[in-house]
Amino acid sequence: MDFPGRDQLFAFATPAEFASFFPEYADTADGVVSDKLIELSDGRGYACVLGIGILNFATNLTFLLGDAKRRGISISAVFILGVCGAYPGRGIDVLDVVRVDAESVGDMGYQDRDGSFYPFPSSVRATAPEHAPAHLQKLKSVVGLTVNRCTGTEELGLSRSRMFDADIENMEGAAGIAACMACRVPVFEIRAVSNMATTRDRESWKFNEALAALRKCVMCGE
Repeated sequence: MDFPGRDQLFAFATPAEFASFFPEYADTADGVVSDKLIELSDGRGYACVLGIGILNFATNLTFLLGDAKRRGISISAVFILGVCGAYPGRGIDVLDVVRVDAESVGDMGYQDRDGSFYPFPSSVRATAPEHAPAHLQKLKSVVGLTVNRCTGTEELGLSRSRMFDADIENMEGAAGIAACMACRVPVFEIRAVSNMATTRDRESWKFNEALAALRKCVMCGE
């Protein structure tokens, strides 16, 4: 694994995602607190579990980056890692692993009296992919949409995809990228598709399989 330095930070929303990447921490993952860096063994850098959603992810990541700087830890890059849903018709399948190079917030704006939704500008871009580790540069580049309310109907999924020209949906990406931009830390977002962002059907989701595919891609370069 050719990462840019030993002080990289692997950022997760949930304990389950963290434990899937670093199974040696599985027994203690549920007790990880969001305001602490986890120093990984064998000089692999740091990890953190920040919580689900825009507010948790942005606030806790900003705090941790500032705290690391105060402690003399120079974070070389942040890798936002997790699962996502893919919008139908975008050429992306369940279990694909993708690099999210741009994000917008999908439900920040206002609704007019006729029901039309008008989003506020909120686009952010991750660090240019040529600065990513070589094996991550090869991944499919996609546009992400960060939402507070996950898609549950085909109509909403198609509408969001068209409005933002987005490929995938998640709940933290834009927040993480914005926090890193504010702290001037390189950031890359890598996700695996666990489900399609359409009519909600939990039985068809492949959460564990997606996490396994993500770990294999990021940690093993496959």
